[in-house]
Amino acid sequence: MPIVGVAGATGALGREIVSALETVPYKPEEVVPLARASSKTPFVEYDGREIAVDDIADEVLERLDLLFLALPPEAAMQWGTEAVKKGIAVVDTSGAMHRAGVPIGIPWVNPEALGSAPGRALCVPSPEAILAGAVLGPLERAGLGGSAEATFFVPASRVGREAIQELSAQVIALFNAGTPPRKVFKDGLAFDLLPSAGEAVGYGWTESEQRVAEQVRAILDVELTVLRVGVPVFSGLAMELRIEPAKRPVPELVSQILRDGGVEVEAGESPRTLPRPRRMEGRPFAQAGRIRVDERGEVLRIWAAMDNLRASATVAVGLGGILLR
Repeated sequence: MPIVGVAGATGALGREIVSALETVPYKPEEVVPLARASSKTPFVEYDGREIAVDDIADEVLERLDLLFLALPPEAAMQWGTEAVKKGIAVVDTSGAMHRAGVPIGIPWVNPEALGSAPGRALCVPSPEAILAGAVLGPLERAGLGGSAEATFFVPASRVGREAIQELSAQVIALFNAGTPPRKVFKDGLAFDLLPSAGEAVGYGWTESEQRVAEQVRAILDVELTVLRVGVPVFSGLAMELRIEPAKRPVPELVSQILRDGGVEVEAGESPRTLPRPRRMEGRPFAQAGRIRVDERGEVLRIWAAMDNLRASATVAVGLGGILLR
C-alpha cells in the first residue's frame, strides 16, 4: 500500500481528502498530513486515530508515493513542481499546475484522456467545472450538446474554512446589531448576494468565471458561458444550466441519460426532492432536477447541485488512483 501525503490537510478540502482516503481501493498504508508553518491545527483524524501534522517545508518528499495539494495556487505550484522533479505522483486541487500544462479532468467524465496523459501529475477541476462537466458530459456523448450557459450559486466554503467562520460571525453580528467582520468578504455576504464573485478582468467577466469556462473546454471541448454568484450558505454548490442542443430535447430521455452517466435524478419537483445545498451535504456526486424545456421545445434547462468539498475530494482521490496505476 502507498504512502500518501496531503498538503493543506488542516483546511476544509484537505480534511475531506484525508477522510476520502479511508474508503479508496488503494487505502494508504500511511497518510502524512502536511501544512504550512502558519497552520494552528496540530492533528487531523484518519482511520479512527489522530495523526500529527508536519510542516511541509520539513518533509522528506522522496518517501511519498503520492502527494495531494490542497493549497493556494502559488504554494501548490511551488510544491507540486518540486515533487514532480523528485518522481512523486501529484494531484493538484488548485488548478495552478493545469495552467502550466498538467492535464485536468474528472475520472468518470474524460477517463480516456486522463489514462493516456503523460507525466506524473493531474489536476482537479474547480467545483463549478466538476458540476458542469458531470452534467454536460453524458449529454455531449448522447448528442445533446450545444451552446451552453451556467449560473453557479457559490457557497462560502469555496473560499475556505476562514470564509465559513466569517460568514457565521457576520450572521451573529448582524443579528445582534453589531459590526460584522469583513476580512474575507470585504463587502459582506450574510443575508445578501454577491452578483460578481470575484474581480472583473475582461468584458465584465471575472477571472474565476473565465477559469471555469477554460476548464470545461479542456475536459469536454465544450464552450460554456459562466456566471458565479456568491450566496450566504456555508457549503453546497448549485447550478442553473441552459443548453440549446442540436436536436430537440425530451425531458424524460434527458433524465435517463443523466442517470446512466452517474448523475442522480430524483423523481418529483417538490422542495423535498429537488437538490438543494443543505440536502447535498456529504453526497459526492451531482444531483439534477427541474429538467425542462421552453415553450418551443428547443432550449433545455437543468437545475443541479452537489457538495463542493466532498465532490472535489472524490475527484482528487480518483485521480490519485489513476496515477498509482
